[in-house]
Amino acid sequence: MSMNERERLRLLLLARESIRRRLLDAPALTPTREEFPDDKFWQDQGVFVTLTEHGELRGCIGTIMPVSPLVEAVASNALAAAFSDPRFEPVEEAEFGDLCIEISLLSIPAELAFSSLANLQSKLAATHPGVILRRGVYQATFLPQVWEQIPNVHGFLEALCHKAGLHTESLSQPGLSVFTYTVLAFSEDCE
Repeated sequence: MSMNERERLRLLLLARESIRRRLLDAPALTPTREEFPDDKFWQDQGVFVTLTEHGELRGCIGTIMPVSPLVEAVASNALAAAFSDPRFEPVEEAEFGDLCIEISLLSIPAELAFSSLANLQSKLAATHPGVILRRGVYQATFLPQVWEQIPNVHGFLEALCHKAGLHTESLSQPGLSVFTYTVLAFSEDCE
């Protein structure tokens, strides 16, 4: 999906306004076709909204698969990242001005075939995609941006196993599924 600068800004403002309204106990923001007339805003889209505060993660929630229109996914995931990420307390009004919002639009995940752990690591190291690990009922994902914090493929996979509640030995055992995806990510200008 392509987005020009103006369209990206409109989505970032939508995310910020959704959070602001909740903090003020105002009615929830409901995007309309009049505000977002282009059809691309109404196509179902996998979206993550990531919040940082002073460079530190403050919340990140999203949908991997395209289950709702882009504008609705941005608004709802912004609220979830701010108020429902189980790793963090809900955002408070005093923090609002310090939040930096990033939106990631996801491609449809594709299963990655691999013959061994070394083969998996080689494939991931070559492209640094978003990664989903799945084994039985356990699943977790890291957006491609996580490679910036964990550039070592072994460390990346270990951290993803931990997030999924899996032992790292799972990487070498049968029954592990790996999916990859790309993102179009954009954020507010934050210092």
